[in-house]
Amino acid sequence: MANMRGIEPIVGDWYRSHGQLFEVVAIDESEGVIDLQHADGDLEEIELDDWATRSRAGSLVTAESPEDLRASTDTASEDAGEQASQNFEDMRDVRANGLEDLDLFD
Repeated sequence: MANMRGIEPIVGDWYRSHGQLFEVVAIDESEGVIDLQHADGDLEEIELDDWATRSRAGSLVTAESPEDLRASTDTASEDAGEQASQNFEDMRDVRANGLEDLDLFD
């Protein structure tokens, strides 16, 4: 993929630059920009000229895609849902038990 001009961006491929791992998600040549999504989910837009400069300087390299990020995110989401459900049940018990000492007919 590297040539005399540097590394060409390819939608769906992963790269590393300045310690950041990201995927190219879109290229808009008419606007002169590349849309990136970092491994942590953050989105970024860089200019084609910036890409070329990084590539020629050697601060941009191709990279392997990370482990399946969705699997780890899905597991975390399921765990959070279970935890929220359990916390709700605990809070409901606390609220109900707090009324035991209240005499409503005085």
